[in-house]
Amino acid sequence: MLGSTWAAIEIAIAMKTRIQFTSPTQFEYRSERLIWLVVTVALIAALWLKQQHLLPLPIEAFNRQIIAIAFFITGIALRCYAVFSLGAFFSTTVITHDSHVLIESGPYQWIRHPAYTGLLSSFFAAGIAMGDILALLTLVCPIAYVLVQRIRIEEQWLNEHFGTVYNDYCLSTKKLIPWIY
Repeated sequence: MLGSTWAAIEIAIAMKTRIQFTSPTQFEYRSERLIWLVVTVALIAALWLKQQHLLPLPIEAFNRQIIAIAFFITGIALRCYAVFSLGAFFSTTVITHDSHVLIESGPYQWIRHPAYTGLLSSFFAAGIAMGDILALLTLVCPIAYVLVQRIRIEEQWLNEHFGTVYNDYCLSTKKLIPWIY
């Protein structure tokens, strides 16, 4: 049930914020397709590894599920909070508008990319729920890698758009995990 709700939310966000490009040079910034591909492949691979039981998590199943549910709900809530905090400035496509405003409130006062933190938290939860360390790593690592690459592109655009204001904001916040990274 939670997984289906999550998938529906992600599809709705993607459809609602989709941007049509007018020039082929803009296409290189449509990394959301790559993200969806990596998520799909990582999820299929993790589900297969889960069935192999090669490296079970050393946590009792009930406790593992409680931990997973907590991370999952926190991740979805953070992602939704981040999306709503950005409002009209949120897009699944890397883009800035002339009227773009740097949002430093809500979850953005602590981290620069809380929507990705929420997404990673939810995938971490799914990996924990699977109960296998290899499944967890297979799910989270490729997704984390592709999101870090996406963040690099986003930060380049935001730096070009906002200049020193964005640089100052970067000095006072972390990318994904408050006080750590």
